Amino acid sequence: MNLGWLCEQFGCEDEGDRQDPERKRRDVLVRILPPPPPPPPPKYIRAKYGDYFGICVAGYPEGHPEVIQENGVVTAEAYQKELVYLKQKIPPEIMAALEPIKDNVKAYGVQLETDMCRKILASGTRAIHLYTLNMEKSALAILTNLGLVEESKFPRSLAWRRPTNVFRAKESVRPIFWANRPKSYIGRSISWDRYPNGRWGDFQTPSFAPLTDYQACTTTFLRPRSHEKRLLEEWVVPLKSIEDIYEKFAKFCLGKTKSSPWSELYGLQPETKVFNEQLGNINMKGFLTINSQPAVNGAKSDTLAKMMFVGTGWGEAGGCVYQKAYLEFFCFPASLTALINKCKAFSCLSYMAVNREGAWISNMKNTDVNAVTWGVFPTKEIVQPTIVDPLTFMVWKDEAFELWSRGWANLYLETDPSRKLLEEVKNSYYLVSLVDNDYFHGGLFALFRDT
Repeated sequence: MNLGWLCEQFGCEDEGDRQDPERKRRDVLVRILPPPPPPPPPKYIRAKYGDYFGICVAGYPEGHPEVIQENGVVTAEAYQKELVYLKQKIPPEIMAALEPIKDNVKAYGVQLETDMCRKILASGTRAIHLYTLNMEKSALAILTNLGLVEESKFPRSLAWRRPTNVFRAKESVRPIFWANRPKSYIGRSISWDRYPNGRWGDFQTPSFAPLTDYQACTTTFLRPRSHEKRLLEEWVVPLKSIEDIYEKFAKFCLGKTKSSPWSELYGLQPETKVFNEQLGNINMKGFLTINSQPAVNGAKSDTLAKMMFVGTGWGEAGGCVYQKAYLEFFCFPASLTALINKCKAFSCLSYMAVNREGAWISNMKNTDVNAVTWGVFPTKEIVQPTIVDPLTFMVWKDEAFELWSRGWANLYLETDPSRKLLEEVKNSYYLVSLVDNDYFHGGLFALFRDT
């Protein structure tokens, strides 16, 4: 295939083409004629367009007369859609196994392909090609099962995953409130002219997209069907009392369920493993947690495998990362009053509390910005990727309260009594943000004893 000729035939117009349409017509007539034998394509492209260029090739694994016979391993997660589109042939025995679980084939597919790859590698083959079909999580799960990669060692440039959008390439600071709903944060901040870099305090708090405009997008596009199905299976049960709600939150914190109406993620963040039991305990007391992080005092940025710091490492090698313990939860007004009275004995605690109507209780000023995650790296200024601030908390609270309805209650039939109970909680509880500024000793959970 003459790649150089194709690039020229379908390339962009030059200035002469735009100023002289007749010239463009003559050029196209000339270009469609068979060209003389060209130099090798890479040499031609470099001479014509420079050293930086891309070549894109699209094709089918099977079903084409010029098919390349080399085989690869494709994930089974969405076989009905992608494989039919690609005209890929599926062995009958696999089709029979997939049919009963066709709406949720991820776990089966990962195990099937792990076993397949083990056999291939055991035979002496030294390389395997994985077709990800833009679903890298399944491919990474297969590689992890094979022992070829360790999930805990996947590098992160910041404490949260950077978006691939070039307009957000320099973004380096975010509020912690959307830690479990990154797609929501990106969607509500997509119209910003610039994104905070370096210090949130240096950045004038911008306008977030109104929740009323954004919510339809959230429920329709940002929640995958698999997540919707897990919510229906794990959260839609008869709720006869408030204790039943406590139990649902506690099960999620203990890892017994993997979905939450307040999270876009699968399960809890890995770093919370250090205090899962404590989270479960306070949830059973009526402090319904939706976000948390442990205190970290100088963990090496490149030693993510240490059990007490699983999931906390980020940034380049040779640095140290720090975190203040953080809890965010819903609670009944009487419980909040008791908690605030206890906070008076802990000068290191910062708290904010607000109900759905906007009634505000806090020991912070509206202009305060509290860095809760930061890192120290060689030859760099201190990096502060995660912050807590009152102004953004007031933006987040509308979304957090609305998820009682749109994220959970709406999964029930309109006549279901469980739906009424959830609406009562939404209208009466407070949302609380709690930071322990003493990351040396830490004692955040001591606040909940005898509460």
